[in-house]
Parts: sequence; C-alpha cells; structure tokens
Amino acid sequence: MSSDGTNGPPGGAARFDYPLRYPLKVIGHAADDFAAHAQALVERAAGGPAVEPPSIRASGGGRYLSVTVVVLLDSEERRLAVYQALRADARVVYAL
Repeated sequence: MSSDGTNGPPGGAARFDYPLRYPLKVIGHAADDFAAHAQALVERAAGGPAVEPPSIRASGGGRYLSVTVVVLLDSEERRLAVYQALRADARVVYAL
C-alpha cells in the first residue's frame, strides 16, 4: 500500500510496463454493428489490430452490449488516447 492509503503507486497514477496486452471493455446500446464499431475505434486509437478476437456479451435485458477488445499498447500516451477516443464517441456509453 502506498503512503496515500491506496493500493497503487504514490500519487494514485497506475503504472504499467510497456509494451503490454491491454483489455478494454466498451459498453454501448445493443445494435448489430456495435461490436465491429467498438473494435474499430479501439484498434484505430491503439494504432494496431486486436491481438485476439473480441469478447461480446449482451446485458440481461438485452439493451446493451459489452465488447472486450485486447490490444497491444506501447505507451501510457497511447493508452490515454484510446480512452479519449472512446469517451468522444457518441455510441459508447461506458469504457473500462
């Protein structure tokens, strides 16, 4: 535990050793093309293709889709750029 009481490094910023395989979960309203849309967004922002097929799950009520895309990231700047691209997209409800 760090001195600020969290389980991360001091200052609360996550630290990763790059390059790394990084899973991103993208949640949006269920539509036939949402999984492909989410994968394309992540791949474009990550600067490369997914390293495995996406995992797709529908919510219990069927209103939302959760798409997990695993990409290879080479820097913290690239990781942050992916999240920024996901936040800017109108079809993305939430990204983890």
